[in-house]
Amino acid sequence: MLAKKQFGQNFITDKNLIAKIVSLLGEDKNQLIIEIGPGQGALTRLLIEKYQKVVAIEIDKDLEEILKTKFNSDNFELIMGDVLDFDLTSFLNNIKNSYNRVSIISNLPYYITSEIIFKTFYNCDKLEKAIFMTQKEVAQRITALVGENNYNNLSVAAELFSTKKYEFTVKKQMFNPIPKVDSAIISLDFQNQKFKMPISDKKVINEMTRQLFNNRRKTIYNNLGTYLGDKPKALKILQNLEIDPQKRPEVISSDEYVRIFENIRR
Repeated sequence: MLAKKQFGQNFITDKNLIAKIVSLLGEDKNQLIIEIGPGQGALTRLLIEKYQKVVAIEIDKDLEEILKTKFNSDNFELIMGDVLDFDLTSFLNNIKNSYNRVSIISNLPYYITSEIIFKTFYNCDKLEKAIFMTQKEVAQRITALVGENNYNNLSVAAELFSTKKYEFTVKKQMFNPIPKVDSAIISLDFQNQKFKMPISDKKVINEMTRQLFNNRRKTIYNNLGTYLGDKPKALKILQNLEIDPQKRPEVISSDEYVRIFENIRR
């Protein structure tokens, strides 16, 4: 079956690579694994063998029969549909007492990478970890630290809600069809989050940091003033927090972004 460009499909077949990726989920068999975009089931087969339950979410209707035929197993469930429409919160609430751990794994479609990652963050209090394959450049952004060139709002969110790690690079030649760029595997561990907050607050702080990174050449004072529509208020907040107003967004730590958020909410 040919990969479909509209779904960002690139299939992996190397068994050693598949085993290396799946191993990042750990050896606890009593896990529910949510696989986003199983494709033709390269990871799925090993997930079914290793873990108590696998729920796969797939948008491509042409893959439905392929997956159901390949994996006629009691511990496999296929949900057809767009993951962005999938009510992950309700799903996790309904199964929270049935498994020791719940984790997510996905070779993320490039065109909705950020949306899936943020959806995961919004529900990470109910998750053990997430293992994501993304384009290498995106992986570098997510795992970037304050002061690094790639540091952005996605880096901040990953730091606030997870322990993030760039695991390894996956060369483009490992895929069929071969994409234009290399990929990378990242892990997001949700067991020791810096900040626990309701989904509504996560959405607000993520939107705030996104807008504060909109113009990286401008100072945090200018960007915060634009976000608030009130430059004197922005200056007062930064002075109260002892944050240099002339700093740029990429040198503001995740802790400082939380303090800005909390000060605005007062």
